[in-house]
Amino acid sequence: MNDFLKEVISLSLVGKCIAAVVGILFIHATFRVLEQSLPRRFGRADARYKVRKFVVYCGYLAILLFLAILFEDRLGRLSFALGVAGAGVAVALQDVLASIAGAFSIGFSKLYTVGDRVQIGDTRGDVIDIGLLRTTLMETGNWVSKDLYNGRIARIPNSAILKGSVFNYSQGFRFIWDEIKVVLTGTSDPQLARATLLRVAKEAIGEYLLEAQSSWLAMSENYQSVNPPLEPTVALVVNSGSLEFTVSYIVDYTKRIAKQDQLFTKIAQEVAESDGRLNWATSAIAVITEPTTPESPSGRQTPPNLHAGEAGSSSRDR
Repeated sequence: MNDFLKEVISLSLVGKCIAAVVGILFIHATFRVLEQSLPRRFGRADARYKVRKFVVYCGYLAILLFLAILFEDRLGRLSFALGVAGAGVAVALQDVLASIAGAFSIGFSKLYTVGDRVQIGDTRGDVIDIGLLRTTLMETGNWVSKDLYNGRIARIPNSAILKGSVFNYSQGFRFIWDEIKVVLTGTSDPQLARATLLRVAKEAIGEYLLEAQSSWLAMSENYQSVNPPLEPTVALVVNSGSLEFTVSYIVDYTKRIAKQDQLFTKIAQEVAESDGRLNWATSAIAVITEPTTPESPSGRQTPPNLHAGEAGSSSRDR
């Protein structure tokens, strides 16, 4: 093995360049096979993903080590040239270097991991891959309702996290606050309405209220925060003579649409069974009718102004 390495190191520059191309292709093919075969030995999807990413990064490292060993005797003489060219390369590849720095920042700071729901800039979705240069999201929202997938795959440069805001829905407290508005007529019973809305909301979130409380306690150990009320609240404002109730509640960030459907379905049932004490507010529609014009002796309608003008001219003629 040592003799083989000495022969490889003693090659001419052209020979080393050829050996570098052949070696890179061989290493790439080897790790490509490992990337496709090794993860199959693991049952869990997250384990397969981690093994695949580990194999990919090991392949990059193997190529760098191979090139360092191959050009070991020339690295000293090339150091000055590399230092001079480094400044130009840094300027030309500043976006690439920023994305690589962003990838290290994501990994070390645990800004987000695969499976988290995040919003980077104006793009929101679930993280399905974190590469060396880009983060890949399964996008939600946009032309569909809120948290539903729209089918697009969004690839965002990792440098975006160094320049803008990143919102994570999954880390720490997995629940978010949401609200719905219920508008009833001014003649509805406000006390009954408030009690009904509170009862419906408590029944809807009762399945995970204890989980939300324990999740908040776990998060408060790492962050200094004021303990907010986690139970539903109802606020009332009077708007144009109607009673407008706002129901605020916590919900799992993946179940906003389902929870709103559950709440409105139950509220509609309660309003229908209230014996007229609760009524939905409806917008008034103004119906404007044109005034009828007097008819002429011949039976045809004549505009009032024109009829008066004609009468005045006939009297002057006489």
